[in-house]
Amino acid sequence: MLSRTAIISIISLAVSPLSSVRAGEEPDLILHHGKIVTVDKAFTLQQALAIRGSKVLRVGSNEDILKQQGPHTQLLDREDKTMLPGLIDAHVHPNSACMIEFDHPIPEMEPIADVLAYIKSRAKVLSKGEWIEVHQVFITRLREQRYPTRRELDEAAPDNPVVFSTGPDASLNTLALKRSGIDKDFQVTDGGPGYAEKDEHGEPTGILRSCTRYVKSQLSGRQATELDRTERLLQLLKDYTSVGRQAFAAFIFSKS
Repeated sequence: MLSRTAIISIISLAVSPLSSVRAGEEPDLILHHGKIVTVDKAFTLQQALAIRGSKVLRVGSNEDILKQQGPHTQLLDREDKTMLPGLIDAHVHPNSACMIEFDHPIPEMEPIADVLAYIKSRAKVLSKGEWIEVHQVFITRLREQRYPTRRELDEAAPDNPVVFSTGPDASLNTLALKRSGIDKDFQVTDGGPGYAEKDEHGEPTGILRSCTRYVKSQLSGRQATELDRTERLLQLLKDYTSVGRQAFAAFIFSKS
C-alpha cells in the first residue's frame, strides 16, 4: 500500500476507458472502487484506473481494470471516495495585475515583519495622511497565517491610513477606520454581505469581513495615464504568453 500522497500527471483528462495495456506493461498501481471524475466530453464517472510510472494506462470499471493486475501491481481501494483531476486555477486579473508595481517595486513578504517593514518604508516616502495599501499578499502565504493587527499597523504608520486587503477581507489601522467611518456603531446597511469584527468592548478590531467596499481609500503615489495602462497590459500579456501553456493535468489521491 502507498504511504504518501501520489500525484500522477497525464497529458489529457480524456483518457479512454477502451484503451488497452500493452503486453509487459502491467500497471504499477490500480485504484479501484472509487468515483473517478474523468472530465471527458461526457463527464464520465468511472470506478477504477491503472497507472504505470507517470502514465494513466486505462480508466474503467472495477472488473475491467482489475483484470490488468500483474504480479507486482499494488492495489489501492478508494472505498467509494471521489478522485478529481488536479485543479489548477490559472485565472488572472490582468487589468489590475499589470499595475501592481507601476509606482514602485513590491518586495517579497513572508512573515508579518516583512509586511510591517514595507508599510514603514511607504510611510517614509508618502506625505502624512496619504493611504498605504497592501494587496495580493494573502495571509495563507504569511508564516503567521493571520492578518497584521490594528495595533501593528498603527505602530508601522501612525500618521497614514493603512489597509491590508485580500479581496473582500481586510485589516485596517486606526486612521483608516476613522477615514472610512467604521466605529463601534458601524453596521453593514447596503444589503450586501459582511461585518466588522469587534472586541469585547464593542470596538472595531480593524478586521473587515466581506465588506472592503466600505474602505474609503484613495490612490497615492504616481498616477497612471490610459497609455500607461495599455502599455503595461500589453507587456503583461507578452510575459504570460512567453512561457506558454502546459497541456497537462494531475490526478491527486492519497490512501487517507
